[in-house]
Amino acid sequence: MIPKTAKLRVARPTDNLAKATEMYVNGLGFKLLGSFEDHNGFDGSIIGHEQHNYHFEFTHHKGKTVGRAPTQDNLWYFIS
Repeated sequence: MIPKTAKLRVARPTDNLAKATEMYVNGLGFKLLGSFEDHNGFDGSIIGHEQHNYHFEFTHHKGKTVGRAPTQDNLWYFIS
């Protein structure tokens, strides 16, 4: 059984880490909870709300291109 205190972190690659981070923090009101640079060739941002049990992690692999989402249905949504 997963403990109630567990956090879910969903990671997605991006070609523009700064733009993705800015959109979620400034545009959608999330907080930048952490970041990292050159961790095995990856930079990243961890975004969420301190009191919520989920985080989003955006990563960029230096020198690599991931392109656009594979389908229009590549979505995150919440149901309350």
